[in-house]
This record gives sequence, C-alpha cells and structure tokens, in this order.
Amino acid sequence: METKLTAQQRYNVRSTFGLMEAPETAEIPGLAPGLTGVPPCDNTYVFDAERMRQLTMFWVGGFKALLIEGDPAAGKTSLIEQWHARLNVPLYKVPCSPTTESFRLIGQLLPTEDGKLAWKDGPVLKACREGTSVLLDEYNTLDPGEATALNMLLEGYSWTIPETGETILPAKTTRFFATQNAVDSKAAVAGRNIQDVANDDRFSYMEVDYLKPELEEALVLRHLLAGKVDKAVAEQISRICVKVANNVRVAFRQDAPGVDKPLSTRVVLRWAKYTVMYQSVMKAQNRSGLHYAIRQAVRMSAAMAGAVNEQITAVAGYDEDMNS
Repeated sequence: METKLTAQQRYNVRSTFGLMEAPETAEIPGLAPGLTGVPPCDNTYVFDAERMRQLTMFWVGGFKALLIEGDPAAGKTSLIEQWHARLNVPLYKVPCSPTTESFRLIGQLLPTEDGKLAWKDGPVLKACREGTSVLLDEYNTLDPGEATALNMLLEGYSWTIPETGETILPAKTTRFFATQNAVDSKAAVAGRNIQDVANDDRFSYMEVDYLKPELEEALVLRHLLAGKVDKAVAEQISRICVKVANNVRVAFRQDAPGVDKPLSTRVVLRWAKYTVMYQSVMKAQNRSGLHYAIRQAVRMSAAMAGAVNEQITAVAGYDEDMNS
C-alpha cells in the first residue's frame, strides 16, 4: 500500500529535538502525523547539537543525498531514524550487503496472480514518487557497479524504467541517506568497498564520532530510568560505563596493547542494563556486577577483557571481588 502524503508541517527545534541551545523560533519542515512508514519515536534518544546542525543544513538546503560515515555503533542509523520520527517523514530502510543488486533497490517485474508480469517499485523508487526518504545502511558493502546504477536518481535527474518506458522524476523532497563504516577505520570491519568516484561525488558528507561523554551518559541514564532503576544507582552506573568506554576508545586509537576494538554506545547500553540485572546477585557473593556484566555485553579477546577489567577497576574504585 502506497503512502499518501499529508500536508507539510513545521516543527520547533527546541521542543521537537530537545535542543534548548537552538534559537527559540527555529523551525524545520516535516509532515503532519499519521503516515505509514514513519520510524517509531525513541523518547530516550539524545540529539547532539553538532550532528543536528549539519543535518538541518542538508535538509533545509534542499540537498538530495547525504553519506554518513563513522565507527560501528556511533549512532549513524539511529540519527536518521529519529530525525524522521520527529518530523513524521516516512523512511524506507534498506540493509545493504555484497549480494544486494540495484534492481532490489529500484524495482523489477514480478509475476501477478493471473500469470502476467507487473512492475513493482523498490524502496528507492517509492521514495522518489512520494517525496519521502530512503536509508541505505552499510552502503559501502554494495558492489560499486550496483551503486553506480543509482547515480542519476541521487542527483535528482529523471530516470526511465527500461521494462515499462515510464519516466520517473524524483519529487523535490526526496532524500537519500547512506551510512557506512569507513574503509580505513581502525575498527575491524570487513567486506567494505571504495565506491566509484562519480557515485561518491553525488553525496554530501557527514562524519560522526561517538557522542560527547555528557550526552552518552544522559542517553544511558534515560534508558535506565525508563526501566525504573533508582536514580542514584542509574547515575552511578551511567557515569562509570561511559567513562570506561571513553578510556577504552582512547586506548584503542592509541594502539594500546590488547585493545583491539572500541566499546560502542550500543555495547555501553547493554553493559549498563546487564549491570543493573546482575548487581544484587553479584553483591550477595561479594563480586562486582560491573566486571561480571561486561563479559555478557560484548565478545572480547582475553587480552582485551583484561585491559577493560583494569579500566573498570580504575574508574569504579574496586576490583572484581569488591576490593578497593
């Protein structure tokens, strides 16, 4: 069933995104509520002012395609999801892989119940017709030849469907988002391609790092409080988990021995939640819930587990056996 767009609506930046540093009257165009395909709103999400500034300029400037690059779980996909959730704009999300072919993005002829063939739009063409958005996740896992097939649409040019002869002109509000881990990232990401220069040239570019410590801590705290965790306990766990994670990220980027990957925000959230669950059980055994929970939150090599353990002890002020 195709989305039928409703009237445009403008949203106040402060109240919509929780950014009190924005001008009081600043607004961003979106759509009126009620459309299908709008991502669910995550009320625990924290918007970073710098990311918002860049995304806003892209959005209001009428640009077509934005490539967002950063380490795993730095918040690339969630940023685009929650932006669209707040503005009530449908977002087609496509997980890309080395086997993704361009026809799955654009469309193809498929058999009907009466044995005939009929054209079926893919997510990219649907967004072009509707003036909505499409998110191509893990974009640089696509074969460069398949990605190049999108060039004309990314530019906003008309495109003729060879199988039907229909010419599609992307609606003015159509936007394309691509997220990816950098090919030269220090984090061990596999199966990444360097895309064709002509394809790369179609995109505006945005690089994201992990959230600032105070924002990441606020994010973790929101999640714990949403789970009815005591505020004082939630604040302490949030502070320790985020501090350890940032220490590990610094160690990783400095090639510290044993630290073979960063601790992502995704891992930090899992770790904090597991810590809450294990805390009382471990405390009864005179053991640290923080030290225990990290082992379930993420797979680590023995060397990295040891390095992270040392960081937890240094930040928390006690070791696995609760010794100061």
